[in-house]
Amino acid sequence: YTRVWIPDPDEVWISAELTKDYKEGEKSLQLQLEDGTIRDYPIDVQSSQLPFLRNPDILVGENDLTALSYLHEPAVLHNLKVRFLESNHIYTYCGIVLVAINPYEQLPIYGQDVIYAYSGQNMGDMDPHIFAVAEEAYKQMA
Repeated sequence: YTRVWIPDPDEVWISAELTKDYKEGEKSLQLQLEDGTIRDYPIDVQSSQLPFLRNPDILVGENDLTALSYLHEPAVLHNLKVRFLESNHIYTYCGIVLVAINPYEQLPIYGQDVIYAYSGQNMGDMDPHIFAVAEEAYKQMA
């Protein structure tokens, strides 16, 4: 019952779960999509075209992508989607890199009170934010 990501023409990546163990020589995996649909997913073992593994649920929504067990395109996109759509977080770390999603609207996250909140803090102590990166750069420069 391993959970994986498979490509989808509409959603880009969709989650699925193996419903049957793979046996050497088989040409496909039997998967169940989240909507309950059963699908055979063709594989080519020689070219390593296996589906990407999904991260455990406990890691979904992490504020640093490097904390994920599996760091690949579907995992990154899913984590960013969860943080943005479910938690309204536009910033996510990937190590020392700050990933930002443009919300296409004004957000009240750049005022003086937020500047003061991040002032003097270490980069990982608070939620990811451009002010945390600026504070860390200032500390390193000083």
